Amino acid sequence: MRNLPQQARSRRRYSSIVHAAAELFATHGFDATTMEAIATTSESAIGSVYRFFPNKEAVFRAVAAEALALAEAVFTEVMAIAAKGELSWHEVLDRAVDAFAQMHHDEPASRAVFSNLQLYGEYATADEQMIRDFIRATDGVLVAWCPTVDAPTREVIATMIVQSVSGILVLSQRESPTMGAAMLDHTKLMLRRYLEPWVEPAAPPSTSPEG
Repeated sequence: MRNLPQQARSRRRYSSIVHAAAELFATHGFDATTMEAIATTSESAIGSVYRFFPNKEAVFRAVAAEALALAEAVFTEVMAIAAKGELSWHEVLDRAVDAFAQMHHDEPASRAVFSNLQLYGEYATADEQMIRDFIRATDGVLVAWCPTVDAPTREVIATMIVQSVSGILVLSQRESPTMGAAMLDHTKLMLRRYLEPWVEPAAPPSTSPEG
């Protein structure tokens, strides 16, 4: 970025440009989107776009940053739900999958990122750090859910949860809506089956009274 917006009017203009770019990247792809199209869609002068961004890659990085911020907000909300302890562990997992799926469906910035994975290198460092943060926070929740599991195993479990949800969300976007929805439902089932041995250990077998 050339100039970070300071005044409220400039921030509104900046947000308008980023939102317009996200819609275009998500709908038409990065290569087919031009700076001129971004200016037109955001109802901005082309000079205003270049005032903030030196090129299209810089615009995409801003869109990706918005997508990561949205993901962090969703994750924070899920962690708050888990911390209340009002829902079962599998209900929390279901809420997490549904919340991220809804975000990817509703938010242009998220759809733009998933539609242009060839540009992952533009925001890889920030994304990898966010995933590490998600894993650490999930590990903290597992302390309460799996109190008898040792720390190294718990870290693996947390990593499997976060990476599984993240990866399947990406893959489900490439399928039809029906198949994508089914994949997410099966992700919930897969996570339940995976966690049950640690969270809900089987009851000891009953013994028959001696005759």
